[in-house]
Amino acid sequence: MIDKIQKIAKDVFNELGSGHAEAVYQKAMEVGLRLEKIPYENQRIVPIYYKRYNVGQGIPDIIVNEGNNGKIVIELKAVGSKLSNKEEVQLRKYMEVLGIKKGILINFPQPDSKKTPNEPEIKIVK
Repeated sequence: MIDKIQKIAKDVFNELGSGHAEAVYQKAMEVGLRLEKIPYENQRIVPIYYKRYNVGQGIPDIIVNEGNNGKIVIELKAVGSKLSNKEEVQLRKYMEVLGIKKGILINFPQPDSKKTPNEPEIKIVK
């Protein structure tokens, strides 16, 4: 399933290129998942608790259902720089709260003064 998600991300970036908002890439990823008949949820609200009190919420971009193999949290970014530890920590928090063991962090690079990469940056998190 991870290979299919990576293929969809690369296809989205090849067709759209850089320079779009994260929301555009997310909608395109959702279209790709639907076309591949991969079940998913988008923008699920995840409550965050402190001493059993709800103190906020997180909103992972996409959660893919792998059936008997569990779920995968997909966190999308559209930043000019490379992914940092901050984005990975955010994904890991979603995985922890949801009890999901696999995640994928995908950055659709934005144009900057240096050469823009020609494919998305993808990091598998387990």
